[in-house]
Amino acid sequence: MKSNIVLIGFMGSGKSITGKLLAYRLGYNFVDTDTAIEQEYKSKIKDMFAKEGEAVFRQRETATIEKLAQKNHQVISTGGGVATKEKDMLALRKNGIIIALTAMPHTILKRTGNDKRPLLAKKNNDERLKTIIKLMAKRAPFYKKADLIIKTDDTTPLQNVEIIMKYLKGVK
Repeated sequence: MKSNIVLIGFMGSGKSITGKLLAYRLGYNFVDTDTAIEQEYKSKIKDMFAKEGEAVFRQRETATIEKLAQKNHQVISTGGGVATKEKDMLALRKNGIIIALTAMPHTILKRTGNDKRPLLAKKNNDERLKTIIKLMAKRAPFYKKADLIIKTDDTTPLQNVEIIMKYLKGVK
């Protein structure tokens, strides 16, 4: 029986809030991979991107995921690009049920608003939307490999938790 629940999906799809609520409901630990990376490397992700580049960040992300994947009874919220890295997904899938949270590009744009995420920073709304559409198209085939996919455009985080709980009952 797999012990962890792993949330994948695009930025702004609801992974963090849904993950925290789900962890509370299950009595599990909640771990956000981005937060874990920032804590371990004592640097903000945007600063890692700016000073060391995306490749260094992605290496650190993989190292962090390998450690987290070995622990039990966690809800793990991953960074948006994790699903595209086969090595990371294999590590997470060994002991985790993979759940993808998805949303339409306009929903993501609205939810990420004035956010300072590295991939959307310094762009106006039209540029941000084009970037979101392009990245979502590239990542969509990876998100489709999840055990469960939830469209979050018209659901609340609590409704997402209920959908996941129902799914887990059928799995166990």
